[in-house]
Amino acid sequence: MRARLLCIVFAAGMIPLYIGMKLLQAMHWSQSYETRLEQVKEHGTTLAGLIAQNGYLQQQSQAEVTARIYTLADMLDGNVMLVNNGLVVVKDTTGRQDGKTLVSKEPISALNGETSTYYNEEEGVAEVVLPIVLGASAESTGQVIGAMILEASFGDIIEEQKQFQNNTILLSACAGMILLVVSTVVSGGMTGSLRTLAGRIDDITEANDGTRVTEDDNYAEVRQIAEAVDRMMERAAATEKSRQEFVSNVSHELKTPLTAIKVLSDSLILEPDVPIEMYREFITDINAEIDREAKIVNDLLSLVKLDKTSGELNIAEVNINELLEVILKRLKPLALKRGIEMVFESYRTVVAEVDEVKVSLVFSNLIENAIKYNRDGGKVMVSLNADHRFFYVKIEDTGVGIPEEEQGLVFDRFYRVDKARSRETGGTGLGLSITKGAVQMHRGSIKVQSIPGVGSIFTVRIPLSFVMTVQ
Repeated sequence: MRARLLCIVFAAGMIPLYIGMKLLQAMHWSQSYETRLEQVKEHGTTLAGLIAQNGYLQQQSQAEVTARIYTLADMLDGNVMLVNNGLVVVKDTTGRQDGKTLVSKEPISALNGETSTYYNEEEGVAEVVLPIVLGASAESTGQVIGAMILEASFGDIIEEQKQFQNNTILLSACAGMILLVVSTVVSGGMTGSLRTLAGRIDDITEANDGTRVTEDDNYAEVRQIAEAVDRMMERAAATEKSRQEFVSNVSHELKTPLTAIKVLSDSLILEPDVPIEMYREFITDINAEIDREAKIVNDLLSLVKLDKTSGELNIAEVNINELLEVILKRLKPLALKRGIEMVFESYRTVVAEVDEVKVSLVFSNLIENAIKYNRDGGKVMVSLNADHRFFYVKIEDTGVGIPEEEQGLVFDRFYRVDKARSRETGGTGLGLSITKGAVQMHRGSIKVQSIPGVGSIFTVRIPLSFVMTVQ
């Protein structure tokens, strides 16, 4: 990872540096080239004016003008060629083209009053073609009587450009070395922090003593990773604690009925001539403990099923109003035994996409609890409402209530607010956990509000459309 990080940091610095170097070299060449070209044009224009004034194209005997022509050729380290309006070369400082006729576009363009330039990159020579104008003034363009062809060597400019390139390459190399050192330090610092973090995680994993990973670090990202690992380890610790508690509770809950059965059966075996009345009483108690054991096992199986994915839900459109009415009718005899009034209030007709069996289990558990943990002659109120996305079922009782500090625990497996009363009512401590699991499978939520001695309110919210929640 360090090597890759080093390469990335180094490349991120070198690529802009290389591009900048190339741009700087191009700008330097362009500036040098344009400056020299303007100088050539300026000297050529001055000489062309002198030639036009002295009629040199018609009579090449003026020694002063000839000297100026050769002086300019030496200064350009090149050649000066004069062409009359018939495209005949009247003067060539090299002597190679004297008297010849030039038929090329540059001289022709110059006779039309145009100036042209051409640069031969291979030879390092620039060619400037200027018109020679007679009688030019501010009011008149004058008459073009010939053309001047200037060949200027750019050798010194090329050498200067090469030196400039060498200097920029040297500077870039120095900058690259500095960047390499910086990249090494930065990559080493980052990977060093990660190695330290990995070492601390290994040490904490081995110790398993709840120590936190988080520590001060120069990199915010490393601190964020450490904090994320802390949260993950806290969650893993909580999960492990929950698993241990669950195993312990399951062992205890399953062992209790078996212990009672063992005691009752031993009493029957060890007691000679047991009266038939006692025998029947003990057998009845044993049967009750077997039923209790079966209920615990069934609830555990329900929890296992609810832990599976929602793909096992049998989703269909269900009339929630009718479903609640059926559940209330089924539980009404249980309420009548204790004189508890049951009231159902529906604000609108609600049809939702749910698993009817699991939703029935949710409302049956909640309403049955509202009856079991109510006072004699109390009241259970069930209301149904909906908006454009969810339907809401509120189940309110006038029972014993739940202490505030225990309201967040009532959905935990095997948790009982009043253990003695739960035993009397046949509760296993799994009902609300099963209920919450079924609600969550439907992407819903369940909340509880309670005041001890006044009663409890359980509110269930479930989406009307299951497909919408999955998306």
